[in-house]
Amino acid sequence: MKYLIEKSQNKIMSYLLGADGKAVEIRADQPEDGLKPGDIVIGRVEQVSAATGACFVRIAKDLKGYLPFEEMADPTYTRKGPSKRVQQGDELVVQISREAFGQKDMSLTTKLQLNGRYLVLQRCGTGLGISRKIADERRKDLKDHLFTDEIFRKLDQILGECGIIVRTNAEHAPDSRIRKELDELSAAMQHILLTAPYRTACTVLFRQPDRWLKRTDSLPMDKVDQILTDDRELYDRLAGYLPAAMAEKLRLYQDDMISMHNVFSLTRELSHALTKKVNLKSGANLVIEQTEALVAIDVNSARSVKGKDKEKAALAVNLEAAREVARQIRLRSLSGMILVDFINMEEDADYETLMHELRMATAADPMRVAVIDRTALGLVEMTRRKVEVPLPEQMK
Repeated sequence: MKYLIEKSQNKIMSYLLGADGKAVEIRADQPEDGLKPGDIVIGRVEQVSAATGACFVRIAKDLKGYLPFEEMADPTYTRKGPSKRVQQGDELVVQISREAFGQKDMSLTTKLQLNGRYLVLQRCGTGLGISRKIADERRKDLKDHLFTDEIFRKLDQILGECGIIVRTNAEHAPDSRIRKELDELSAAMQHILLTAPYRTACTVLFRQPDRWLKRTDSLPMDKVDQILTDDRELYDRLAGYLPAAMAEKLRLYQDDMISMHNVFSLTRELSHALTKKVNLKSGANLVIEQTEALVAIDVNSARSVKGKDKEKAALAVNLEAAREVARQIRLRSLSGMILVDFINMEEDADYETLMHELRMATAADPMRVAVIDRTALGLVEMTRRKVEVPLPEQMK
């Protein structure tokens, strides 16, 4: 796989390309981010709404966020009114958990977490979680020798109850580097909690690196063989940010005859990721519609299901479509509720085969995807964790 980063007009574009040269992910970021998911701020409560079960919190002069009551776990107040419950005028430490989308404000939480390359440290979390993509033997080694009960007791003394999530990239990382990152994350969290009481509302306590740079933390280190950029400034920043193992794969593209953009057909890849219709090799196609409430994907046979054995042909097209659906939702950063209208089939066994294929295809997605079931109308219901807006919104 190759990871390409370029400046394009007022965006920084990132492309993760598979072995076949097709884009697996495309993301568009501002060169200088404002407040974004992961940033930690002191917010002022402007409204408490029992009807919606949430608070509306001012986190910047012209920016508010939505803080559900269920996301208020052991909040750290920097200014508190007389009521034990949250009330208007209270000031507290919040983290942006999801960016604004459509008419919805940014989502906030008091369950602070810091993300590293190998670990996620969660205040108010519990215990140890290890990526299921890590081999069983390595999982056992991490649990038995690296993240002992003593580690959690020390964290509890410093930060209160904490949880640790081990990310997929930790599978091949040296234990010493993982320990060092845990120390860095716990020290950063302690600094945030100790300094917060002396800061005023709308103060940013912790700011993530620029999003285009932070995205490299989630790259599959064992699968990406090259990181390319044709911009010297981006190259220098990447060189200073990437760990040694990834920095060795970093290259500055320099060819006066043909641009990096044209060599890898990035215009074509971006165009395909923004079109509503996706053609399949069988002759069928997908039609993808993003609404504010959900994503609807329709599988059209386009006369590719014909002949005597239509059931077998329908299954073949649906299996191809399932693989492409999994690719497209990751490529376009689609999330939330996703409904897929596959071609109708008669046999329950064929639907079981289809659902298995869809689960297998979405398993490679670094974002959590749940293939739920078929609805009464025969639509396949899926959900994908919602963290950022879809690619078309990123391009605006």
